[in-house]
Amino acid sequence: MIKLTKFYTKIFVRTPIFIISLLFNIYIFIVQLKSLNLSILEYTGIISYAIIASNLFFLVTTSSIISKKSEVMDFLEKNKFKRYLTIIMSGSIISVITSILPIIIILAFKNNNIGFYFVITGILNFFIIWNLSNIISISIGASIGILLNRWISIFLSLAIYGFFPFNLNNPLFKSQVLNKLFNIYSDSTSIQTNILCDEIFNFSYILDKLFVLWLILLIIIIVKILLDKSRKILSGIAFISIILLIVFTIIFSNNNVTYIHKYDISNLNTEKYHIDSYKMDINIANNLKNNTSFNVNIDENINSITFLLDDLFKIKEIKIDNEPVKFTHEKGKVVLDYQSNEKKSINVSVSYEGDIHVEDKLGVDTFYCNSHVLNITDSLHWYPGLYDNSPIAYNININTSSNIYSNLDVERQDYNLLNNNYKLTGKTSGVDLFAGQYKSVNDNGIEYVIPSTYNLEDFKDKLDKNILSYLTKHEKEFSKGDFELLREKKYKKVIVGMHVNANSYIKISNDTLLINYI
Repeated sequence: MIKLTKFYTKIFVRTPIFIISLLFNIYIFIVQLKSLNLSILEYTGIISYAIIASNLFFLVTTSSIISKKSEVMDFLEKNKFKRYLTIIMSGSIISVITSILPIIIILAFKNNNIGFYFVITGILNFFIIWNLSNIISISIGASIGILLNRWISIFLSLAIYGFFPFNLNNPLFKSQVLNKLFNIYSDSTSIQTNILCDEIFNFSYILDKLFVLWLILLIIIIVKILLDKSRKILSGIAFISIILLIVFTIIFSNNNVTYIHKYDISNLNTEKYHIDSYKMDINIANNLKNNTSFNVNIDENINSITFLLDDLFKIKEIKIDNEPVKFTHEKGKVVLDYQSNEKKSINVSVSYEGDIHVEDKLGVDTFYCNSHVLNITDSLHWYPGLYDNSPIAYNININTSSNIYSNLDVERQDYNLLNNNYKLTGKTSGVDLFAGQYKSVNDNGIEYVIPSTYNLEDFKDKLDKNILSYLTKHEKEFSKGDFELLREKKYKKVIVGMHVNANSYIKISNDTLLINYI
């Protein structure tokens, strides 16, 4: 089989279309080098034409080779299914080899400010997309080619493959999840890239790539059933198993992603009680764990206490003054079974954790949390709170492996080999935490926390123009103090984040200016 693989590999590279495809790809790789100044994910999305060209080369070549009648091929391997598998293997080897060139280009021309982690994940993501899309193209071409004659197989293969680029630009499914699963290219091809996190290697990503792998295996099994009439039971079991894997992957993908949603803030008795301070011990890894306690001042008679906390989180325990209390948690609300007929102050402690993966309606990662990237703002109710804009005192300890940025002040920061420990303090109406592909630059007394590949002067010029335009159009929305802060540049920190304000381009938090990236 090794000799046969070498034989077909030579046939692949000796076809004229191989040179044409290679030269076209090199042209695209070079023309789009500018996008590497932003991120590797951006580059991967923009060179989609090169990926499609590579797919078409493998599709047409595979279909042509396997459908061509040849005495030499029949002599080398009489079993049609084994020949079919050998050609798929040969094409896959060529695909892996051809991925080396763009990877070298990425390493040579990437922005030097891209962190090591994002370089590795960016290259790995490109490698996976390049090869999975090529292999499914090879499988389609080989499958149609082994069953039909040469020219019919080529045109039919092209028609079947055409589903993928067509669905990319004209989504055929109402479900956002299905459209993403059937996208064999980078998701950033059709939606704006969030370079603050680039591609997040989470469970959704794994399911997305497994779905393409299941499609490849399904194609191979169908051909096995059609060509080999023996072992029908085993082939049938394999077919049913793959169908079940595809169904389960779709179900898990649907359950694994949440979209930005509005919260029901009715029946929140914010006038009867209020929070005056928080303490939090947060551990950030592939999920977020938080042990928080906060003081609640009760001003009137109450029959229950209601807070907002997104359903992404699972509450382990709630205590009031160190005594466990019954509660319900549904539709983003936590209702405590607690009554009081007097004015008093109580301490509420909540222990909870959750996986955070929230996308906007276009499928862009908006709220997320893992060991390397983090974006949680008060637009997401990620800690128990009230729908109240009053400033509250915060004392937060964070254990994580990444660099954290926040609208709170960093009182202390300790580094060790594995983790960073932060102590954040301050008074604000809501806490925002960020980590990822950032850099912090101090300029004229202002700290700018911006994407690591941004040029500071270009960012400042664009920021000034956007603020001036925004103030002109929305002057009435700002208090006199906030208006002066923006116009006179009295802010001390600027942070770029995702969805920092659900209704506006900017958000002001004391002397911190938060800017929506998208």
